Amino acid sequence: MYDFNDMLLYVKEKLESANAIKPDKPHNCFRSRFSHISRVLNWCKRIEDDFDDLDKDSLYAAAIFHDVGYAYGKKNHANNSADIFTEYGKSHGFTDDYINKVVYLIKNHSNKELLKDKNTSHELIILLEADLLDEEGALGLVWDLLECGMENPKSYYDTYFVGIEHSSHILNQDYMVTKKAKAYWDNKKKIIKEFNKELAFDLFIEDGKVNGLY
Repeated sequence: MYDFNDMLLYVKEKLESANAIKPDKPHNCFRSRFSHISRVLNWCKRIEDDFDDLDKDSLYAAAIFHDVGYAYGKKNHANNSADIFTEYGKSHGFTDDYINKVVYLIKNHSNKELLKDKNTSHELIILLEADLLDEEGALGLVWDLLECGMENPKSYYDTYFVGIEHSSHILNQDYMVTKKAKAYWDNKKKIIKEFNKELAFDLFIEDGKVNGLY
């Protein structure tokens, strides 16, 4: 009944027409909001098996539309995304019940605190986890390295210390609820810890300080 490929195409065209595919920051020019949306949808499919009662039709639509609100600017992007989906849903003859369920997911996709709430729907748990899992771990490291390179680092040491600062948020957080998401999150943390450890070793950094004069 629901054409998710058409939804993806609609969202892509909406972002492109508003010149909102890329973030405003020049040093984030390698990022794409539409690519993020596509990966979040794939993350949903990757971790969805932990729940047998998922309304996948609502989950997938929410994943596809969750960030399209950036077409109207950064402010209130979740509410704007919900409004865009509502317009799309009504034009395609979706039921009010379906539209309302997807809108609820979209509006709350950034509310991480709901992962701690036992009353949070399984669809929202998966959407929240999927959004958090993207651009972390190996991909998060690539982001840090590319961003640092765009800011004209003076040495390898600049890259190391930027990476340490940026990776601290994932190393100190345990958001995930489902078993699969927890396993992926823990593996991402492992990758970051190992990378930071090896880079420090290669740069002769001990206890956060450079060992020697360079």
